[in-house]
Amino acid sequence: MEKNLVQNFYKKIIYNLKNNKNIFYKNNETKFTYEYVHQKIKILSSKLKKHKKECILLFSDKSVGYYISVISILFSGNTWIQISPNIPDERIVQISKISRSKIIIFDKSFKRKLNPKLKNHKIYLIDKLINNKTQTDNIDELTIPDIKKNYNAMIFFTSGSTGLPKGVQITHENFIACLYHQIKNLEYNENAEIFSDYHDNSFVMSLVVIFPALYLGCTISPLINNFDKFFPAKHLTKNKISVLITVPSFILFIKQSLPKNKINIKNIILCGENFPVNILELIKKNFTFKNLFNCYGSTETSPWAFFYKYKSKDNQIIKEMFQVPIGKPFQNLKIKLGKQNELSIGGEIISPGYLDKSGKLNKGKFSKTKNENFYNTGDILIKKKQVYFCKGRNDTQIKIKGYRVDTTEIEKVIKKLEYVDYTYCYLNNKNKTDYLVLIIVTKKNINKKKIYEHIQKFLPVYMLPKEILILKKIKFNKNGKVDKVYYKKYF
Repeated sequence: MEKNLVQNFYKKIIYNLKNNKNIFYKNNETKFTYEYVHQKIKILSSKLKKHKKECILLFSDKSVGYYISVISILFSGNTWIQISPNIPDERIVQISKISRSKIIIFDKSFKRKLNPKLKNHKIYLIDKLINNKTQTDNIDELTIPDIKKNYNAMIFFTSGSTGLPKGVQITHENFIACLYHQIKNLEYNENAEIFSDYHDNSFVMSLVVIFPALYLGCTISPLINNFDKFFPAKHLTKNKISVLITVPSFILFIKQSLPKNKINIKNIILCGENFPVNILELIKKNFTFKNLFNCYGSTETSPWAFFYKYKSKDNQIIKEMFQVPIGKPFQNLKIKLGKQNELSIGGEIISPGYLDKSGKLNKGKFSKTKNENFYNTGDILIKKKQVYFCKGRNDTQIKIKGYRVDTTEIEKVIKKLEYVDYTYCYLNNKNKTDYLVLIIVTKKNINKKKIYEHIQKFLPVYMLPKEILILKKIKFNKNGKVDKVYYKKYF
């Protein structure tokens, strides 16, 4: 990593906050300038500076307070942990325990009450701070945070095979190094772009929206109301989105609200899951664009490590492989292909590992070679005509709607029910749409409603199965595995 890259990043952010005349936040008629955001960050970060290297739980949706809070946490030298309204209470308590958090920032956009189990936390109400008439003249100016590059800037929690969420540590060096790769390769224009922000803010995709926009002095336009969420195409056009960052399956969802005329978007960037041919055809039919990118990575890579810029000359190989390639790694990253072409990635974007004192979670996933961190992704790659394709995994993890889900975690939640003899969760596909199927074997007569009531207490929305099959016994194939082909007939 280039010397002083972290410091230079924060210098540029401070400059933009002080001097940029652009709109920072825009949602239909609601707008907030860089100047406004700067004043509020000064107030909140000054409050948070009395805490040092603490994990701060941020309870919010996509209000302007969310973005102010994220930036304030980083400038105060603390660690950001995002809590979204889509996470059940029990999971929030688990995250709090794992991270040993003692501090909460709460935004009214969260629209839920705090769990009583968190009552001993120090709580900051972002709405009161933002609306406070306190003059900022006597508050210290923003300065480069007093941090080292290997300090944790944020922790994102993902699905884990232990039955508990896994906390992925991301340092200041990790996400800033990834940011520079994005800016260098994805053809953004400084001060000119309007970035979409359409996904759950506890999803690591937040990093590829907030920080490029902030660094370049651009505008962020999130989806915040139900009307926009059901008719996102209208949001795209009304807010003049120029950079659409989303998962491929979102294009299928947006299809229902597409206008007759093509939507003009400069940069379309897809990531988070497989990019199949049918999605590519939908994009070409319904959008005009200058650039179409496919990016690959994971939370552990902060989050992107590979990128591919679509070219029509690649149509033949794309059709042959039934998907768009992930392309090639960003500059200065090292890749290794092990057994069965399983990918390991090394470089400055790689997380130091999971929050785990025992070291068990990190074993086999992270390693060091000559002071360079490597992450074993579990993804199987194939190289064709100088570009890479991702062709599956070697473990129980799957990707759905951009989220990585370990089906083992879902199964362990079900096994908490004493009457369940056996359970199996897998990814099914119907009408070119991925969804989770849960098979439960039990001798008791139970209904699906009771099952849903149980799992909703522990799992976020994206991990809930769409279909549940309750059986007295289960059918296995000749290899001794659950016969998924047989059970497809039920769905």
